[in-house]
Order: sequence, then C-alpha cells, then structure tokens
Amino acid sequence: MSHMCDSVSERNIDINRSSTAPQSTSQPFRSKSSLSNRAQDHQTPTKQAAKKSPKKSAMSRNKQFQGETGVSSQTFTNCSVSSIDNAVQNLNINNENDEIDQGDSPKSKNAKRKEKIKLKQLTMPTQVNSNNRPQSSQFTSGYPERNEYPSLHEFFTYQISPLYANANSRYLENLSHHPQYQFSHNISNAHLATSLPNTPYLIPQQPKSMSIPNSPILHSEYMSLNCLQNVMQHPLLCQTYNANFQNKLNSSLTAVESTSSPTDKTTPKHKRNKKKPKPTADLRFDAYLSPEEVEVGLRDNIFIEGVLRINPKQFQHSYVSCYDRSEQDILIDGIKNRNRALEGDIVVVQMIENENDDDSEEEKQKKGKVVFIKEKLHNRTCIGNLKLMPDNNRQRALFVPRDNRIPRLNIPFTSWPDNFYDDAKNYENTLFLAKIGDWVDTRFAMGTIVCNIGQSGDMVSETKAILAQTDLDIRPFGPEVRHLYPRLDYKIPDEEFAIREDCRKLCLFSIDPSNCRDIDDAVSCRELENGNYEVGVHIADVAHFLTENTILDEKVADKATTIYLVEKAYHMLPDDLCMLCSLFPGVDKLAFSVFWEITRDAKVLSHRFAKTVINSCAQLSYDHAQAILDDKDNSELNFPETYNGYLYNDIHTVVKTLGAIASTFRRNRFDSGALRIDQPKVSFHLNVANGLPDSFCIYQSKESHQLIEEFMLLANMTVANRIREDHPRLAFLRCHPPPSGFMLKQLAKSLKPMGIDLDISSAGDLHRSLLPHVGPSCTDPGKVMVLNMLCAKPMTRAKYFCADGCDDDDFHHYALNVPLYTHFTSPIRRYADIMVHRLLAASLKYRENPEWDVDKVRMIAAQCNKQKYNSKKASELSTELYTLKYIEMNSPLKTEAAVVEVREKYIDVIVIAMGLNRRIFFNNDFPGKYMCIKNKGGTKLSKMELTWNAVNQLPEITQVIQVFSILMVELYKDDDLGKIDIKLVRPQ
Repeated sequence: MSHMCDSVSERNIDINRSSTAPQSTSQPFRSKSSLSNRAQDHQTPTKQAAKKSPKKSAMSRNKQFQGETGVSSQTFTNCSVSSIDNAVQNLNINNENDEIDQGDSPKSKNAKRKEKIKLKQLTMPTQVNSNNRPQSSQFTSGYPERNEYPSLHEFFTYQISPLYANANSRYLENLSHHPQYQFSHNISNAHLATSLPNTPYLIPQQPKSMSIPNSPILHSEYMSLNCLQNVMQHPLLCQTYNANFQNKLNSSLTAVESTSSPTDKTTPKHKRNKKKPKPTADLRFDAYLSPEEVEVGLRDNIFIEGVLRINPKQFQHSYVSCYDRSEQDILIDGIKNRNRALEGDIVVVQMIENENDDDSEEEKQKKGKVVFIKEKLHNRTCIGNLKLMPDNNRQRALFVPRDNRIPRLNIPFTSWPDNFYDDAKNYENTLFLAKIGDWVDTRFAMGTIVCNIGQSGDMVSETKAILAQTDLDIRPFGPEVRHLYPRLDYKIPDEEFAIREDCRKLCLFSIDPSNCRDIDDAVSCRELENGNYEVGVHIADVAHFLTENTILDEKVADKATTIYLVEKAYHMLPDDLCMLCSLFPGVDKLAFSVFWEITRDAKVLSHRFAKTVINSCAQLSYDHAQAILDDKDNSELNFPETYNGYLYNDIHTVVKTLGAIASTFRRNRFDSGALRIDQPKVSFHLNVANGLPDSFCIYQSKESHQLIEEFMLLANMTVANRIREDHPRLAFLRCHPPPSGFMLKQLAKSLKPMGIDLDISSAGDLHRSLLPHVGPSCTDPGKVMVLNMLCAKPMTRAKYFCADGCDDDDFHHYALNVPLYTHFTSPIRRYADIMVHRLLAASLKYRENPEWDVDKVRMIAAQCNKQKYNSKKASELSTELYTLKYIEMNSPLKTEAAVVEVREKYIDVIVIAMGLNRRIFFNNDFPGKYMCIKNKGGTKLSKMELTWNAVNQLPEITQVIQVFSILMVELYKDDDLGKIDIKLVRPQ
C-alpha cells in the first residue's frame, strides 16, 4: 500500500462525499430512472432495512431548515440563467441531514401524526395571478382554494414551471427527466403551453407512473412538511419568495418546534448533543479591500506586498517573503486566509495575531491573510480528471486537479464532453485542461473545461499536459512571418563585410552538448606578439535578422525562451531562423563578439566589442574537449571534422590554453566571494524505436563545462557594465536578490551540532564553509545532495529588470557576488539576450539609440521572468515524467536515499541515483511502530526510531533515522495518483 500524503488524504475524503454535502451548493434534479429505482426499493423494504432506517425528529428537521436553507428575503423578477447560477452558489444544502423524499423510509404512526400537527400551523398564500407568473411583491399561487395546503403537482405547475420560461433548452432538457415535472405536464398541459417557450423538451409525455408504484411524491394529494422544505430550496423559487412569507414560515416552524418538540427525557442524548453544522459564512472568502485602502496600508507599512508561494506537499500552508530578507517569511495558514490567491500571484498581506502563545519569541511564526491580489500571475488553468458526483448529479461534475495547490472544481453540465454522463467510466483516465472561474467557497471553485488533452499515461498526452499546465506556447510560426527573415541559402552581402570585422581566419570553434542544435556561442584564442592572449567570445547575431517591432518580434518576445524537454526542444525562434543563426562549422556566420587581452596568469588587461563575420573550424562536444583536458590517448581518434585548414593539434593547443585560463578565473572568482550550489540534473538515454527511457545518469559539471561557463560569465559581466554606462535608464540587466536571512540562520543553527559550521555572513563565506562538505574531496554523494538542497531552499530566484528607478543595491548579483550582470551569450534561446544585443549595438553606433518606453522594457522583463520560470518548471516536470516511466518499466526499483528532514509522522529523503526528492509517511501501512524523538536544539535534529515487527524468520529490529542517514528504498508508480511513490525497505 502506498503512503498517502496528508494534503492529498484530506481531499480524497472530500471527494468521496455526496455532491449535495458541503462540497456542492446546488440541489440536483434526480433522473427519472434513479427515482424509479428508489421508489421500487421503498415499496418492498425488508424488515432489517426498515429497522435500520434513520428517523429524524421534527425539531432537528426544522432547525436544519432554519439554519441551512438560507432563503433570501429579497424579491427578484425576470430571473435569468446567470442569476440561477448565482442563486445556486448561495445555497448550502446538506442531504445527509435532510430526507429528500418521503419514500426513502416508512414512517411510524406517531411521526405522521406529528407532521399533521405541523401542517396545521403552516399557511400558504393563495392569491392567484392572472398570467400565472411569480410576482415581485409576494409569493403567489394559482392552484384552487380547496385547501390551504397545495398538492405537489399543483405546486410544480403554478410555482416552479413558470420560472423556467426564460431558461435555455439544455437546462430544460435536464428538468424534463424529473418525474414530477412530467406528471405536472400531463395534468395541466394547457396551462404550461402558455407559460413555457416552444422547445422539443417540453412536449407532454405520459408519466411513467407504472414504474413508480405508490410513490408518495407523485400521488400524495398534499405536500408533506419535509417535501415542502426541500422544494423551498429550489434556486429559482428562493429568489421569488416574499419576505412576509419567509417570516411567516419561520415563525410557524418556531411554533411547531415549541409545541411538538419532545422533552429532554424522550429525546435520545446523542441527538440532543449533535453538533450544529458549520455556518456557511465560514466557508466563504472575505471580500478584498479597495485599491485605495491597499495603497494607504502599504504606504503606512500596515500591509506587506510579496509573491505567494504554496507548499506543494501541504497546500494549506503558503508563504510570502518580507521586504527585509533577514525577517521570517509570513505564513498564510489555510485556504480561507489565502483568499483565492494562487502560486506566483503578487498579493497584499495583513498580519494577524498568532493564537499559539506558547511559542518563544524567537520561534513564533508570523501569520497573515491575503486582503488583495495585486497581480494574478497564475493563469488559473490546471490539468486533472473529470468524474461524476457520487450521486450522479446531472448539474455538476467534479474536477480533481493534479496539482494539490489548486482547488477542486465544480464543472457545470454545459461544459461536459459529449456523452460524459452516460460514458463517465470511459473518461476516467482522460486528462482535461480546466479553467477556474468563480471561487466563492473555500472547498471548491467553479470552472469550465477548456479542452481534452488525452489519455493519462500516454507520453505524448502527458507532455501536452505539462505544456498546458505551465502555460507555454509551442505553436509553430505561421506563413505570415516567413517573409521577415532570410532563407537558409542566405549569403552575407558585401555591405556587411564593410562594417564588420573579418574573423574567419581565427582558430574559432564551439563546445556544446553532443545533441545540441542551437549553437549560440563559439570561442577563439590567439597569441599576441607581447606574449599575451587575445581571447574572443563570439555570439550569434540574432538581432540582425530579427527586426524590431514586427509581428515576428512580438511573437518571439511573447515566447521569450526555448523550452527544453527530455525528448524535444521547442524553439523560441522559427526553426529556419535557428538554423540560419547557429554557428555551424565551415559556414560564414554573422556574430557579435567580445575580445579581451589576457595575460598568461589570467589577468584581464583590456576588452573591446565588435560585430564580426566568423567561420567555425570545428563543432566540439564537451566530451571532445574533456578528452583533451584529460590528455586521453584516444582524444584525436574520436575528434570531429575540422575546417579552414586547422587540424587537431591547433585546436588541442587552444583548448589547453583556454582551460588553464578558465581554471584560474574560476579559482579567483570563488576567492572573491562567489557562491555555487549544484542541483542534481538527470539526463536520459531514449530508445530510438519507441522514445522510452533506456537509462539515465546524473549530469556532472566537468572542466570542459567550466571552461565555457567562465568565459560566458566574463562576457555577460563585461557587456553589463557597458550598457549600464551608455543606457542608464534602459539597461536590461539581471540580478540575484539575497536569500532569506532568517532561513539561513535556522539552517546554520540546526547543522552546527552535526559538525557543520555554516558562515552565512556573505555568499563567499557560505561557499567556503560548505566546501569541506560538498567539494571534490567529499566522498559521500548523499551528504552533498542533502546539503546543497538545504542551502538552496533559502535562495531567491534571479530575475531580469529594467535599470530605471533602481538603487545600486538592486543591481547586485548575490551568487556571483558582482555589482552588474546581464545575459548576452544565448540570443537563439533567450529574448532577454536580444534586448541586450540591441542596446550594445546602439552603444557601438551600429544602430540608433532605442527610444523604448521604460514601462515597455519592464513588461518585457516581467514576461522573460515568467517564461523562464515556466519553462524551467516544464523541464522539471518532463524529467519527472520520464523518471516515472523508467520506474514503471523497472518497478520496483531499489536504490539508496539520503534523509533530508525528520518530522513527527514522515521523513523527507533525496534519491541519490536521480536527485529525486520524496516524502515517506509512517502510517497504518508501516509494519511496526515508529516514534519521533524531538530535540530541543532544532527540528532538523529530531530522530525517528522505527521498530520493525518480526515476520517469517526475520526477528524484530530497531532502526534509528536522522538527517544524512542513508536508507534503502523502493520506488514504484502509484497507479491511483499517477505519481512516483516510495517506501522504506526493511534493513537487513
């Protein structure tokens, strides 16, 4: 059995409730078949069933009616379909406490007598309206005055049927399934003909009374009290009730309760002490403050603005960072306090008092609630499954998102796929994209189905789901943009040679992954007469071909980044333009270059920029370059083809020279205070025939990777200084804000007793204190992964921004520990780099200074940030998808995992072989006992003591788990959730 997550289990409980329980606020019409079956079941009840049938006291039913029907005292006329929906949302109907019809269980004589007493105290207005429609001033009735109490079919005929005169045909089709509706039509067809629109669904039908023998709903002459109460909850009828009638009814019910309620001696104790249902107000969100109130509160530091982060493993908890990063993040506890905000939204938070006064000042958690959403960055769409309600509700279906951070949705029948109600089982494994609409109830939101994604488990459909979930546009470019860039047979014109530097004779080559097809950059190196080196970084000149302010430029800016999934890359640029710009070997290409004069001991003396024409002499992979740096004997044997008269020995010399300079750069950079936290990345080898994963490995940063990394960093920093100097307002830069000082302090405090002294004073100090535990000399890969993961949690995201209006501190890049940084080296896959190319070209007088509006630059920066995050998320989800597929194909997969954190009922681990972070719960499935041994020094110092039961010939065994412990685990696919599940393996 799989171990269920706390956050998931609560939802599963809610999902299994009846749709008319608190998760749904509308009372559905029963289908004709379901009502027939229930009537037949009632006709011949067994004695045992009759004994077990629950009996509600009149007092409990009356209280339920008064407390939950929530009938509005306002009066409305001309009800539209939209108003129907609003009314439905304002109801709170609980059929677990009310008897829906009188045929569910036989009544005793005493119960019938009590109901007659109640009926005598209820009066119903009998004023007749000439045109048989509800009036705005009172509750009308058009039935005969033979008695004060109407029969049910008369009530339908004169009160409910006219309310549907303006309803649409699909809604009426559902209504036509109701047996009482058909019965009413048969009796008073002439009246309905004048009240309802012409629609095929209203053709009179003979009631199938033979299939519902002795049904009290269809054949009782007068409505019983229970039936009347249920009818009054009708959403349309509620809007036509007059306040006078509601008051009279409430007073009548109060009188009934006072005269007919049993004494304490006769009322069973378990019924008297039954808890009242939770008020509807507790299930509704608070109204947002006005923008004016928010601005005043932010100005006076009463409110706090920040980005909302929701815990994916415990969706009730979300966090907002304070302006002061040394302060603790604010906890938004519960969905109601989150107030309809979703992951990534910019929210305004009001602090609330912490009810737990037992905590010390240092450990007391700051809490708040969302009072305003300043910017909805979440697109309000989600991927999930659609299923019928437990009672086969014809009006609403339940949509269960895959992402626990998104609420469950009620989907109206108008948005269902074809034949969904009849073939619901065929849709059980179908993935849908849904959009959130109204959200007024904390338990669920209203939504609509956008499209059918495909079948769950199918790799193509799952990939589509990932792209839809992350709101990424992968649509190819259409023919309307084809004329805006040259074809692949483009030949560089002579005027370009006249204004560019000719670098085709340089020993210049690229170093990229072996499967790379987007070659953004190349490097060169030549020795100068004075013994120094001229090192060049050459970047594809995409901005030359991508004309500004064209429809193509707008589309590329909207995509903002190339999306890299496991099996495919979705390019930011049209495929032909990618090929045209990529720096393939043996072909003349346009480039934007940066040159430095560097000494043999890696000191940079000067730099210059130029637009160039280059011709690469080789396309190297990281493996080719690494073989040269490692002096492998077969490095020449596996070397790629060379061009321009250069041979292996020429390239070998340049690679060794660049490797030595890059190594010194790297050492100096970390000595100057830079920080690097490596996160594990999984690389898959896919089967050519079926595209499924055959094997995987963890990406390792080698010297060849570091060679390219150091020169790209140097180019980005050099360009950043130039555009900041020449374009102080429009400079398109990238910064990395400092991490959460509070979280770093807590981490350092918890790791100190374990012998790890973290110095969190600066990025450089943190790197130096981590080096003994995560550096090359560390032989424990599990400990390295855990420490890197723990240190990455307090970090913030780097972001693009416009220089206008920023202070000097806003420019700083924390991890690199440099005052200015930007992205210049990957214009084929990042639109931010194209913006930087245009600014640098203006600085060098290759073009006019851009007359950009500052707000436009900020909007482009925001789009680049959003798309970069979404594409990174999609890449992670794609990796997880293929990991899940690999585990499914090799299940169960036994491997080692390192403990990251110990909690009271679970532990977090990271799977060493694939860098997978998972949670192991200890619940009823665990074959033994477990106990968390808490440590006052900090939660991360807690230990978990497990006692495994004796089984077969294995004796009872005790296992103690703490942070950094290496455990043996089993990975397998959870078929119910479609996710990777994990369980602990009994130690030998």
